[in-house]
Amino acid sequence: MMLLLLISCSEARMEHLWETARLWRAGENVVKVDAARDSLKRCPQAVSWLFSTKIYEKDRFGIRAIRDMFMGSYARTLPYLKKVLLSNSVEGVKNALYLIREWKVKELGDVLWQIIPRYDDRPNMLANIIYGIGLSGDSTLAKYIADFLEHEDELVRYRTVQALGRMRAYSYIPAIMMRLDDENAFVRYESCRVLYSMKDKSFPQLKKFARNAIGSGRFRYFIMQTLNGQCME
Repeated sequence: MMLLLLISCSEARMEHLWETARLWRAGENVVKVDAARDSLKRCPQAVSWLFSTKIYEKDRFGIRAIRDMFMGSYARTLPYLKKVLLSNSVEGVKNALYLIREWKVKELGDVLWQIIPRYDDRPNMLANIIYGIGLSGDSTLAKYIADFLEHEDELVRYRTVQALGRMRAYSYIPAIMMRLDDENAFVRYESCRVLYSMKDKSFPQLKKFARNAIGSGRFRYFIMQTLNGQCME
């Protein structure tokens, strides 16, 4: 029995299954793709194999296959995701960040903040790292990302506001308030949404600004939008 298990999960066997598992799951492919993915997942070393080989490839169908295979059951991939994040492979890190975003992984915030210096000159990757840190919900990590509220890239600013909101990082409410006057509309509306979600803490400060008519007309407008809950999804 053990011999059969080892033979069925040889590297050659997994490679054969992968050729079908990675296909676009649509139309007449659905049945055979699902069967291949199910068979591959039953191999004890499937996760180790996927995360030591396929995760580093530039293969959008392949990475989506990995996403779908472990959607809702990613726990067994966590040690391997961590290893990829700490690797020197830019493509591997990109793919790991994609999986973290898609799976909404909460457990890797303490790893993600450590790799920020490697990618602070790559706005798209930095934005995804910040998003991942926000998923942790750990407000003690807010200090590692708060400065990016002032970043030149609007996606980075947007993700930072979003992450601080998820972390309930109340001490950064004044800094988030300043983003109500951001030059980018998406950042302004996300700041409005986040501040409204923390209204017990943010409203006293917002009302003080409103009473004193502080800031630009745009800033005052978005303060009122926030207080009235008019920027919610």
